[in-house]
Amino acid sequence: MKPGLTCIFLLLTCLQLRAQWLVAGQVVGEDGEPIAGATLSAGESRQVSSDEQGYFSLQLDERSAAIVVRHLGFFPLRILTDTVPFREGRAQLRIQMAPVTTMLPEIAISGRPIETVFREHYNTFLIDYGFAGKDLLLLVREKKKYYLRLVSDSGAELSGLQLPDDRPALLHLSCLGNFHVAGDRWAWEIACNGKQLDTLPRYPVGAFHELIEPCVLREGDNYFFRKAGALRQAVQYWCIDAEQNRRLLVSIRDQVAEQLLMRQYRSILAAYMRTLNTIDQGEILAGNTLLTDPDQLLKPENLLKMAESNELVAAIGYFDLLATDSVYAPLLKIGNKIGVFDHVNDVLLLYDTALRGDTAVAIEYHRRPGWRKQLIVDAVLDRVYGRFSGRNGALLLKEIDPATGRVCREYAPEVAPYLSERFKMRNGYLYFIGQPQVNVPDRQLYRINLFAFGK
Repeated sequence: MKPGLTCIFLLLTCLQLRAQWLVAGQVVGEDGEPIAGATLSAGESRQVSSDEQGYFSLQLDERSAAIVVRHLGFFPLRILTDTVPFREGRAQLRIQMAPVTTMLPEIAISGRPIETVFREHYNTFLIDYGFAGKDLLLLVREKKKYYLRLVSDSGAELSGLQLPDDRPALLHLSCLGNFHVAGDRWAWEIACNGKQLDTLPRYPVGAFHELIEPCVLREGDNYFFRKAGALRQAVQYWCIDAEQNRRLLVSIRDQVAEQLLMRQYRSILAAYMRTLNTIDQGEILAGNTLLTDPDQLLKPENLLKMAESNELVAAIGYFDLLATDSVYAPLLKIGNKIGVFDHVNDVLLLYDTALRGDTAVAIEYHRRPGWRKQLIVDAVLDRVYGRFSGRNGALLLKEIDPATGRVCREYAPEVAPYLSERFKMRNGYLYFIGQPQVNVPDRQLYRINLFAFGK
C-alpha cells in the first residue's frame, strides 16, 4: 500500500475507533424509580438527556473523559470513564442519583425534645451545614484542614472529603438544588456518588458570587434572581424565563434608612478628605475613585482606607453597624405559591408558580417586640416561622399563615441555648448551632422536635 493511502487508512481507522466509545443505560433515584430529563455530559460538546423511563445513550469523544450527570433536586454525579467496564467500545450503566431534597413523612410529637447531631471539640469547628436528602452535609475545619462530612440525622458519619486549603467559609444550596462550597479564591460544586462525596472542577469564586449566589429559586423554566442595593437598603427580584426574557418582579427600598446611611458616609468622607492633599481631594470631588462609587461604599478595603484617626475608626464602625441592619425581604416558595415578604411596606406579595397575577396580604408580625429579621421555612411541611426573642432573650418562633399574614401559633423551645445561630427547619424539626456553656467555646449542632414546644 502506498504511504499516502496508508496514512489515510490509519486516520479513518482512528476516527472509527474513536467513535466506538458508547455509554448507554438508565438513570434512577435512590428508590430505583427512573429519572426523566437528567442531563449527561462529557466535555463541552457531548450532552444528552434521559427519556421518560430514564434511559440514555451517550457517545464519547475519548475514553478518558468524565461523565457528569445532573438533575434538579439531586446531587451532581461524576463518573470517570476510565473506571467504566467497556466491552468492544460499549458500556452499560445503571446510574443512581442521590437526592438533595426529599419528602419525609410528617413527624409525630414524640421522642426526645432535643438531640445533638454534631459536637465541636478543641481542634474542630463547624462552619456551616445543610440538608442533603435524609442526611446532613457539614462543612468542618479540623486544625488547619477543611472537610465535608455527610452524616445521618443521628450524627453517624457516612462519608467525608478533604477540601483544598482555600479557607472555605460558605456551604450554599443553589437554586438548581446542588451544593457549592465557596472559599477565598475558588468555589467547588459538590457531587455525590451514592454516599461518596466528590467535587467537580473548581471555578473562580467571583463567578459564584455573580452567578450562583444571586439565584434564589428555580420554578419550572423560571429562574428568580436577587440583587441588593449598594447600601443594603434596597432589594430587587428578577425573573428570567427559558427564552432569557427578563422581568422585574418587585423592587423594595427603605429610603429613610438609605438617606441616613448616605449622610453618615458623606460625613466620614469629608473628614477623610481633610487628611489629604489638594490633588487627592480633587480626585474624590471629581468622582474618580472607588470611594464615590455607590457599589463600592461598603467594601471593607475602602472603609479601612479611610480609617486615618480614632474618630474616623469610630465613625466607620458605626456606619458599618447601621448598614448591617439591612432590608429583609426574602423570596420563598411555600406550597404552590411564591411569596415575597416585604417587611418595609408591611405586605406579603403572593404569586402563583406561573406568575399569573399576584395577591397582596397585609402583615404586621415584624412590628412586634423581639423580631429578629429571620423567616425559617419548613419545605417538607410548607410552614413558615418567624424568629423572635422572648423573655431574657430566649428563642421564640411564631408560625405565620401565608394566606392571612397572621401569627397562628407560637413555639418556645426553652431547651435551646442562648448563644445559637444558623436556624433551619425540616419536617417539624428545628436545627441550629448552639453553645451550651457561655465560658466554653465548643458548640453543638442541635435537632429539636419543635411541635413538642407549641403553646
